[in-house]
Amino acid sequence: MGITHVDKILSEERIDCDGILNVTLSVTAQPDVVNNPVDIALVLDRSGSMTGTPMMHLKAGAKEFIDIVMKRTGGRMGRLANGNRIGIVSFAGTASIDVPLTEDVEVLKQAVDALQAQGNTNHADAFTQAGTLFGATMRKKVLVIFTDGETTVGPDPAPIAAALRDDDVEIYCIGLVGRTGLNEETLRSWASEPVDEHVITTPNEEELERAFHDLADTIAGPGATNIHIEDIISTEFAIIGFEPPLIGEAELESSQIIHWYISELADSEEETAELMFTVRHMSGSGGHIEVNDSIQLTDDEGSVVEFPSPFVTVDCGSIIVPECPEPIDVHADPCQDSIFVDAGDIIMTDLGRILQVDFVLHDICPHRRTSVGIIVTELMDDGIEASRGFKVLTIPAHTGSGCRDVHVMCVPFVLPEDPDACGCNNGMCTGRTFRVRIIAHPMDYTWNCCGTIPCSGKNWG
Repeated sequence: MGITHVDKILSEERIDCDGILNVTLSVTAQPDVVNNPVDIALVLDRSGSMTGTPMMHLKAGAKEFIDIVMKRTGGRMGRLANGNRIGIVSFAGTASIDVPLTEDVEVLKQAVDALQAQGNTNHADAFTQAGTLFGATMRKKVLVIFTDGETTVGPDPAPIAAALRDDDVEIYCIGLVGRTGLNEETLRSWASEPVDEHVITTPNEEELERAFHDLADTIAGPGATNIHIEDIISTEFAIIGFEPPLIGEAELESSQIIHWYISELADSEEETAELMFTVRHMSGSGGHIEVNDSIQLTDDEGSVVEFPSPFVTVDCGSIIVPECPEPIDVHADPCQDSIFVDAGDIIMTDLGRILQVDFVLHDICPHRRTSVGIIVTELMDDGIEASRGFKVLTIPAHTGSGCRDVHVMCVPFVLPEDPDACGCNNGMCTGRTFRVRIIAHPMDYTWNCCGTIPCSGKNWG
């Protein structure tokens, strides 16, 4: 099945400039047989040539095969788990189904122990009975046939093996070579492709147990093997250390690259491995920064995964230009129409120009205030109008006998110079073009301090 899940987690969401955080990588795998149950037919040679030590090693190897499959399926208490099953077919002059497909490990082992070596060798009937064992199952089908000799009775088994392969049965062959002239090419003609991965031959009976062990590892292997993770972090950071992982080994190639190697993961059940390393922010600039540059995973199963690429916020402080002066609190008593304020020493901080706006409001009726908005923009060389200021004024009501023109004088706008625009750092080097727009609107109630509208104190800050 390969890798089923990966993750990359940061210990902090925000750090200071030059701060540190921990990065945790995790990978999770499951044995393939956990999610994809398999039916396995163990087809075992009990012909006369197996008498003595060959049969002893065959029994030991077959029982170890059953134990490994049980472990890899997550089975316990003598039973296979997650829908996986094994059945046993044995053959000599004829073949028989000794145990139909079952999860019961004890029943399988008892059938193996009951095998007795005698008679001829009928491979064709062995394949036929294995096909009957599978029936119409929709699970993955695997046939493991062991033999120590050539066919002595029955028809040519090759067409029957080919028919099983066409029916999606995966055939593995184990052969004990040298006792009765077994031809390895015969096994290769029965086996599934790629043939080199589906045929195991042993020169003596002592190696039979290892052959069954290796085949169980192949059929019900770990979730993932020979995992290699290469994590390259951003040049904004440097790896300053790592915790040796509990599973696998890690090594630093440089301050930006760490490697993690895991030989196998999820041997018998779902398993997660973790690697934690520590990075330090190095660049001197802050912001929302991606920790990864790239991260790649490879394994023998060809897993295709994508690690997340988390970000951390790096706070390198703020620069405020210009700094605001401390406010001065000013209080106006009810109906007080003039206030004196000593603002202290004022330091001029910027070059600039003062634009004074004078205007006349025509035909203003008595006893009405007027609301005025003044908008100042600057016409740039590229034709764009850039905002330069906005003020709102309330013009007091007059008490004349009729409508009058009201002159408003000396409304100032301070317009700092832009050194980048004028190409110099001192003085006012270039001409500037401003536009002024004035919007006036009469207010619809009468200003009558201490009359119809109650007076109240006001605070400015």
